[in-house]
Amino acid sequence: MKRTIFMMLLVVVSGTIAPVAEAQTSVLDQVQAVIDSSVGGLAIGGLSDQRLAQTVTVGVDGQLVGVMLPIVCASGRLIVEIRDVVGGEPGPNVLSRRRFPAHRIPDLGATFQFFQVRGGGLRLMAGEQFAIVLDNPTGQCGIFRGPVGDSYTAGEGFFEALPNPPGWVPFSETETRLDLPFMTMVRVP
Repeated sequence: MKRTIFMMLLVVVSGTIAPVAEAQTSVLDQVQAVIDSSVGGLAIGGLSDQRLAQTVTVGVDGQLVGVMLPIVCASGRLIVEIRDVVGGEPGPNVLSRRRFPAHRIPDLGATFQFFQVRGGGLRLMAGEQFAIVLDNPTGQCGIFRGPVGDSYTAGEGFFEALPNPPGWVPFSETETRLDLPFMTMVRVP
């Protein structure tokens, strides 16, 4: 069963969970909001030490203040990075990094949770690309999957996992679901 989920904005900050007031003054920029909860999710961390990424093309000039993702965690620390994009895939330069202890991420099921970008946001221009990179090297989290096909044509999903050689593999090489569910929040000038 496919369904579109509208967001529930939460922020995990210093061990507390509170409604996100700043997101109300921001705009939803890029969206792939369809979650297919009828299929299994994708592991983040775990035995394969799998990292996931989604490249995104900025739609409006402003500050990226956060991303929303349908994530659940069992253990460890979820790491959410914003990276540059090189040659169409996640690049080496980390623009922002936040760590969220798994026990502080509420289990909301197939519902989007807000993960705030460090420092109040990154300045981005329309047309620029960045990558949302998800990792949990000491535990395991999971993300619900998007629909079959290329539901977000301005970017692509990737994974990197052991025992594969290092390097990002596009979902298009192994999957029929080419994008992760995500939303980005941008504060406009």
